[in-house]
Amino acid sequence: MPNTDSSTPASPKKALTDRAVANLFLLPTILLLVAMNIFPLFWSLGLSFTKFKANANKPAEWIGNANYTEMMSREQVWQSFTTTAAFVLLAVGLQLAVGFGLAILLNRSFKLKGIVTTLFLLPMMLSSVVVGLFWRFLLDTNFGMINWLLGSVGLMDPKKPINWTDKDHALWSVVIADTWQWAPFVMLIALAGLASVPKTLYEAASVDRASEWFRFRFITMPFITPLLLIALLFRTLDSFKMFDLAWIMTERGATVETVSIQVFREALRNWNTGKACALAYIVLLVIIGLTNLYLMMMARVRGEAKLDAAPLFAPDTPWLVGLQKVAPASLGILLVWGAFKAGGALFVMGLAVLGGLIAGTFYLPKKVRSILATIGIAIALFAYLFPLGWMIATSLKQYTDVNAMPPKFAFTPTGANYAAIFTTADGKKFMGQMGNSLLVSVISTVIAVFMGTLAAYTFSRFKIKAKGDALFFILSTRMLPPVVVLVPVYLMYQLIEQKTGIKLLNTLFGLGLLYTTVGVAFATWLMKGFTDDVPPEYEEAALLDRYSRLRAMQKTVLPLVIPGMATTAVFVFLNAWNEYAFGYFLSGLEPLTAPPSITAVIGGGSIPWNEVAARAMVFLLPAAIFTFLMRNHLLRGMTFGAIKGR
Repeated sequence: MPNTDSSTPASPKKALTDRAVANLFLLPTILLLVAMNIFPLFWSLGLSFTKFKANANKPAEWIGNANYTEMMSREQVWQSFTTTAAFVLLAVGLQLAVGFGLAILLNRSFKLKGIVTTLFLLPMMLSSVVVGLFWRFLLDTNFGMINWLLGSVGLMDPKKPINWTDKDHALWSVVIADTWQWAPFVMLIALAGLASVPKTLYEAASVDRASEWFRFRFITMPFITPLLLIALLFRTLDSFKMFDLAWIMTERGATVETVSIQVFREALRNWNTGKACALAYIVLLVIIGLTNLYLMMMARVRGEAKLDAAPLFAPDTPWLVGLQKVAPASLGILLVWGAFKAGGALFVMGLAVLGGLIAGTFYLPKKVRSILATIGIAIALFAYLFPLGWMIATSLKQYTDVNAMPPKFAFTPTGANYAAIFTTADGKKFMGQMGNSLLVSVISTVIAVFMGTLAAYTFSRFKIKAKGDALFFILSTRMLPPVVVLVPVYLMYQLIEQKTGIKLLNTLFGLGLLYTTVGVAFATWLMKGFTDDVPPEYEEAALLDRYSRLRAMQKTVLPLVIPGMATTAVFVFLNAWNEYAFGYFLSGLEPLTAPPSITAVIGGGSIPWNEVAARAMVFLLPAAIFTFLMRNHLLRGMTFGAIKGR
């Protein structure tokens, strides 16, 4: 009688070899990324040396490096790089300061600490579309809450309100919004570092009667500095490719034109495809350089002699060693220069005084510090929850109440704005777009997590030729700015439709294919961190018991990485759910997904902020739910599994 026990080890003769398993798990991911990233990028590389317009029927004309020469000599391009650099410098500097400050305040035991920490995380999980709308409304010249508050306390002449979208203030408005959204990311990283400091070191310092400043300077900072550098590099990469906030908050980049917006204008507004491809490759080279820095810093934090992904230059290259020595001082000089350019000498002096006051708190009695920390947490929590609260209140107001000055804090709430979403033709169309977003997000998430988990297992368990190069390739696709990817993908979709009749532009299938590609790169890198945490001895024991490789994985690895798969799925889903650029540019006149639809009323005269707020509230509900459910796993997810065992 045959044995039907499902747990019976497989016969070695019927089992796949490790090489076959590795090919089966890894090749689909590599082929997808090559088809959706490498092929279009190499194609666009060829176009960057030609005179070509994607909206014309003329063939590409070879012109050599003329496009690169023009792009590198064009003043507008250099201005976009300067604007991007200024944004990165100001936004990342503020995020490090605010995030680290929040971590210091929260690094103590108090009631409701978990709930308070979760509330700080809400902005980080919101779509850039929603964040941009929140802050555009708050910073409105005539009816914005910020200008009213500044006028009320005497910091602004009410007759001369600040125009937060003009050339003098637009950059600061985008910096403020980005800092509000992403400072909690730095907070999470810093909290992990603070929690990892051995308490015995503090106890030894107390025995030696060391001051609080001494403990902070010589115990705390050495432990958390590497993690802060990781946060610095991550936020620098994401800030460099920023597109959404500037596009939404400044009339489609009219006063804050980042390099991503410049690429988009050249490609899909001026239709100078060859020039746009050349500019995209210039941006790509910068991203590759930043990715190399990230990889080297990742290895340092994890204490690995050998990097997971191989950078283009070895960490011990003499010029890199020298760069690492001068980088801190150079960064400090740049921050001071940026502060001076942004606010003048008075602003720099104010920051110096503020820093001195914060440093002085280390010499205050413990009870006084605790009281000040509680006050600081309350103020910070108000600052973080007020924009959300005001948008919720706006969604419950009538149109006349929204534009009232002074703002109406007491009003008769109405549910008409929400009812319109479910009853009017335009509202039903929006709900249909939300349904499209849900469908494409769920399907792309399932496929991306499945493929990413298998690819991550292959990288974690098998010896593969050029493993470091393959991982570097996958990581680089994660770091690419959406607009740099958009140009070649748009051209590829256009060519496929011309040659085969298969329509990918303005279709959910085309969007889903792109979302899956982005999600696979994200999931592979994230899941590798989780898979690395599973001791390989478990599988080795199963293999000794004559289990096949697939069976051993199913029995030993898969049950232990399921929490990691859930975390990865949440982040992949949120990335797809909140995605704006692809949904905006690859759709037709009518957006297919919800994020571009929310901003459709912007720029058409008077904006019905109460209706926009109601749509934004409905849209952000899934993000808020996911944030609450997965709050305990956010650190591992946001750091790509870089900090093992914490």
